[in-house]
Amino acid sequence: MTGVAHGTGRARGRGVPRLRARFALAATTCALAVVAIRCAGRVVGPGGDLRVLSTDTAFTSGGVRIAVERVAPPGGGRRPAILVLHPSDGVAGSGASYVRRYAQELASHGYVAYVVHYFDRTGDTRTDDPREDAEFRVWTSTLEDAITFAQHDPAVNPARVGVFGYSLGAWMGLALGAEDRRVGAVVGIGSGFFDALRPTVRRLPPTLLLHGQDDDVVPLAKALAVDSTLRRLGVVHELVVYPGQKHGFDDAKDPDARARTLRFFDRELRPRRFFAFGRRPAAARAGGSAPAESTRAGAATGAAAGQRP
Repeated sequence: MTGVAHGTGRARGRGVPRLRARFALAATTCALAVVAIRCAGRVVGPGGDLRVLSTDTAFTSGGVRIAVERVAPPGGGRRPAILVLHPSDGVAGSGASYVRRYAQELASHGYVAYVVHYFDRTGDTRTDDPREDAEFRVWTSTLEDAITFAQHDPAVNPARVGVFGYSLGAWMGLALGAEDRRVGAVVGIGSGFFDALRPTVRRLPPTLLLHGQDDDVVPLAKALAVDSTLRRLGVVHELVVYPGQKHGFDDAKDPDARARTLRFFDRELRPRRFFAFGRRPAAARAGGSAPAESTRAGAATGAAAGQRP
């Protein structure tokens, strides 16, 4: 599912001296000795600001070390966690730069983001469709272990875990959401179901699908198939189609996609106020039976076959 992000990536920043308090937070993360293997802190932020702290850490899955880039805001309290999943060009390609930008955006907004190097489980650096069809269940198992890892982070509210993915990462987010009830929300850019997964899907968490109308890597028909399944299951969800956009969004549309991503996670993962009699309106109950919401901007049902990114 290799794809080129069309947005402009942000620099990851550089280490900044005299920030002992923030490096203390990195040390706290390293203290998760049961699952963490290595940790080295550095302060990063869009445009070189100091809004987030990035640390390199890891956990084990199937006896294999899985690297993780943890990006979090400074300060205390327990925050929702977001697993951020890379596309098929792995953690060194342009797609990884794209998802790292989203990780920083999420952390700047108050989430603890984890860029999970899930290819480590199988020793891959980049993949293609046949390899992904063969290994997605192994990677799903690794991502289930990643949730456990995040839940042990003292900065995380273990009851509030979401997944963001781009391209293959979006497909993996759906696979994980279908298997693990701890996932409270999924956002995917360029989403679809693996052929072996779609007939077995019995549940999904609230889901936001963002897709380019002219995506020539993952045809829009793939997202429409996911939309159909979400409707059948009665899952709260949105499908947003961007006219004229391909695989990944340009600088004109990417800010809207980022804003929608943050709003969706806020709605589904942030602690909610109590409504009358302790109940929320039906349309706001995550994963409830409220009618699915679908937003299509100039929707087109592109059924052309195409290779996943």
